[in-house]
Amino acid sequence: MRKPHVWFLACAMAAMTLSGWSLQRANTRERQEPVSLVLLLPDASALKHPVTQAWLDAAQEEGIALLPWSDDTFVQALSNQRSIPGVILPDTVHPQASDVLVNALYQYAAQGGHVLVGFDAALLDPLQRTYAAPSSRLSGLTGVTYARYEALRENTTHHGPVYASAEGARILAIQPGKLDFDNTQPGHWGELTTYGYKTLAYNHFQSTATPDTQTLMQSSRGDPIVSTHAHGKGSVLFANLPLGYLKTRTDSYLLHRILSHFAIDMARQPVLSGTPGGIGGMVLNLHVDSNAAQAHLKTLEEAGWFDDGPYTIHVTAGPDTYTAGDRMGTGLEHNPWMQAFLKRQHDKGHDIGNHGGWIHNVFGDQANEHNRSRFEPYLDKNHQAISLAVGQRPLSYSAPMGNQPVWVTNWLERHDFKAYYSTSDTGLGPTRAYIQGHRAPEKGLWTFPISNFKRIATMDELHAHKLQEADISLFIQDLLEHVSQRGIARLFYFHPPVSREYHQAMETLRSTAHRLQAQGQFRWYSMVELADFQNKRMAVQWHVTHLTNHKKRLTATSATTLANMTWLIPKFNAQAPHLVDGSAQIVERHGQWQVVANNIKVLEIEWSESP
Repeated sequence: MRKPHVWFLACAMAAMTLSGWSLQRANTRERQEPVSLVLLLPDASALKHPVTQAWLDAAQEEGIALLPWSDDTFVQALSNQRSIPGVILPDTVHPQASDVLVNALYQYAAQGGHVLVGFDAALLDPLQRTYAAPSSRLSGLTGVTYARYEALRENTTHHGPVYASAEGARILAIQPGKLDFDNTQPGHWGELTTYGYKTLAYNHFQSTATPDTQTLMQSSRGDPIVSTHAHGKGSVLFANLPLGYLKTRTDSYLLHRILSHFAIDMARQPVLSGTPGGIGGMVLNLHVDSNAAQAHLKTLEEAGWFDDGPYTIHVTAGPDTYTAGDRMGTGLEHNPWMQAFLKRQHDKGHDIGNHGGWIHNVFGDQANEHNRSRFEPYLDKNHQAISLAVGQRPLSYSAPMGNQPVWVTNWLERHDFKAYYSTSDTGLGPTRAYIQGHRAPEKGLWTFPISNFKRIATMDELHAHKLQEADISLFIQDLLEHVSQRGIARLFYFHPPVSREYHQAMETLRSTAHRLQAQGQFRWYSMVELADFQNKRMAVQWHVTHLTNHKKRLTATSATTLANMTWLIPKFNAQAPHLVDGSAQIVERHGQWQVVANNIKVLEIEWSESP
């Protein structure tokens, strides 16, 4: 994972190329009454910027309908009194804004609209292209005085960690493990963490909030980082971070959480669930690095572990592990027990995948962007050995020691892999990776980030960080309950040898999963299964339209099937949505209506939002 870089305002003006998007214009009745969030862009050229793509990708991955609109389209729509459920000003791509747009945003919120303001949006004077004085023109809208360049000059921004209050963590649904409440500020604020970094630091504006503004996250100095503010009849969410830019630099978590909170909790929009049937669960990824794993795999199998699942089991197949010739590897080509074990698990439905480069630590320590010719044969040999053992080529991958040069990702695409584990974007579900600031080519390849526990990822690292087994056991229980409650999927991994030393943590993992499964709230997913589902989900076309002031219709289509696609609709009243076309199961769950499509290609449902 790359550490977030110091942010420069100039990056917002960089000319970059992406696949084309077209601004949505109001030329049909359906678009005259959009029931989707709107991403405001200054002009069509902003559609080509990677940060714009990052916002649109995050929305799609979170199942949120988001349309890019020009500023002029928004102003015109507001003057025509059209209903718009929420407006987003993204960071980086919208530093300039006319006074007309700024006034329109104030008017929109005052009349009951919802606005998400990202970091540097609308900061610059529209004529002189300098900071507006004495602070951002949106300070009154956000309830936060920020971008005080006239007074602070080179101290306008600060670089440091960010913290969430316990209430902020609840409101934003921050994942267990992401906050370190052992490293607190006065008032019990937990520090946001990621894997492998002692401190996760961000650039943000020095700022102050009005008394009626609720601060959910703040800096070590008390600057509001994420805050909400009532403006007239509406509400405003302010993110004092370059969220979209951070996603293009492998740090997506806060963009996804803040965007999801805005869409679901503030604008109350329906979303397309990221899991089949809306059932939360985990990808359990076992990394088999060396022959030390073999005895523990045998013990786990005898204890019935592999009767559960499906799990994703990744194997480094060479005869060596730490150095060439040490004979401490699995030696899969000449290891009948391991061959038979992997074949048994494959036949049970477990996902048997490739743990990279033949000699685990040599590949992990030495592979880089400049020695592809040396290490690509390692991938080929590992790939072939596993294919022969299970009778099917691997489709999922994990990098030894998390080391994945860009050429490895390209190798995975060429060999039609569907998923790979990653130490970047920690805390997310399956996502599409950004590499060196740009989205990787779309070929159905999904990144599966780890679920970090503070600054570690699994049990192996407890001692080095002076943590106890009870700490990670509680984290595992909380994580499984979190994914079950929210209907999401995340990844947790471990190496089989830890199963003996950390029996309590392993038992917590298994018993919690069994309990939640018995309640119908949890299931195990393999990487490949979930990647296939995401590709089908991305191909679903769906939108919501107004029928009357209070009545809405959701229409969804698929070229193949909508089976297990699930929409979550806010429960506005006791009357459930009703089917207009197609077939689905409609139930109430966690204060929402859950609509699970059957094996159909077209679905239409209607609901009322009247009190």
